[in-house]
Parts: sequence; C-alpha cells; structure tokens
Amino acid sequence: MDTQKKKVGRPKKDDTTGTKEQIEKRKYMRKYQAGLKKDIINLSQMEEECEIELDKVRKEKNRLINELEKANMQAESILKEAISMKKK
Repeated sequence: MDTQKKKVGRPKKDDTTGTKEQIEKRKYMRKYQAGLKKDIINLSQMEEECEIELDKVRKEKNRLINELEKANMQAESILKEAISMKKK
C-alpha cells in the first residue's frame, strides 16, 4: 500500500512546458498563491493571539468588578457602623 497520500487536484505543469507567456503566468500565480497561504497563516496566528489577549482582558475585568464589589460592601459596612455610632 502507498504510504504517501495522492495529491488532490490537477497535477502541476513543469516550468518548462508551454509558451514563455504561459510560464510567466504560471510563476506569477504560484507566487501569488504562496503569498495568500502565508498571509492566511499569519492572520490565523494573529487571531489566536487576539483571542488570548481578549481572554486576559475579560479575566482582568472580572477581577476588577469583584474587587469593586468587595470595596463597596466594605464601605457600606463602615457607613452603617458610623451611622449606628451617631445614633447612640
């Protein structure tokens, strides 16, 4: 059994077959496609980095909200104590 997968799609033509114009067009398209693949990979990596950064921001936001709630509860208890002392 063959260990390598058979490539999907039309087989590539050699750089030596066809007219000079066809060869130039083929080279241009191969270069263009390679650039697109590189850009797609780059964008995928940037997207992953952004998602990681977004998760960090969300965690920090939740932490700050929790700290604010604790501070508000502490301030509320201090105010209640101050009011109860004034009443006495």
